[in-house]
Amino acid sequence: MNKAYDGVEWDFLGAVMAKMGFVEVWIQLIMNCVKSVRFALVINDKPGRYFSPSRGIHQGDPISPYLFIMINEVLSLLINHACNANLIQGIRLAPSGPLLSHLLFAVYTLLFLKANE
Repeated sequence: MNKAYDGVEWDFLGAVMAKMGFVEVWIQLIMNCVKSVRFALVINDKPGRYFSPSRGIHQGDPISPYLFIMINEVLSLLINHACNANLIQGIRLAPSGPLLSHLLFAVYTLLFLKANE
């Protein structure tokens, strides 16, 4: 999950916020913050030309964990959907216990799936 920060598509992040019900003004403010990053490579102690990436969330930004939680929510919903469609099966810790398929915590994802030989 550490590398997942680098792979978050900005269009996907905006679509997730819209689907979650955020107003367009708020989405634009957040996306302006996300898209305003610029980088320059330093070669022989001299910075090169600046360039802007087209994806990724900077891990040092205070808002990044919240944005990443939104992305993790989509992953969680997809895992739940796969369980409900019987594409994958979680496990039960007790016969009458709830079905457990995954746990998400910070940058860790634990999957609990039924295994066959």
